[in-house]
Amino acid sequence: METDTLNTLVTDAIWRAEELETRGIPSASLAWAEVSSIEEDLAKAHPVSGVQGRIARRGAVRAALKAGDYSRAYALADGYLGEENAPESLKTALREIVEEYTQPIAGRFPYASRHHSLREAQGLADRLRAGGAFGLAA
Repeated sequence: METDTLNTLVTDAIWRAEELETRGIPSASLAWAEVSSIEEDLAKAHPVSGVQGRIARRGAVRAALKAGDYSRAYALADGYLGEENAPESLKTALREIVEEYTQPIAGRFPYASRHHSLREAQGLADRLRAGGAFGLAA
């Protein structure tokens, strides 16, 4: 798909997600997941050395976090942090985006956050969803 088309799609998807979120409609998280997916496509289409590539990478991670898909956000961030030509400014921005979204959660669960990272907690939650309570023992 052409980048002009992707830019149009992501603009529309962001508008839709913001409107749903503003109105408190539960499907806003699905709209943010769509934004993340389109931003990821844009990130693939643009090099990390370019402005559009860096914007798309930040947008993909931020939208995944807004969608509540922490596993996807971490995977995207890790991939983008590991890119060969990723500038330090992008790496810093990605870490700050993830920290911005994890800080409130850590504040709500101070004891747990002292002993476990949010990634560990999310991994346990994913295993619980996939295999039920007995899946955690495996």
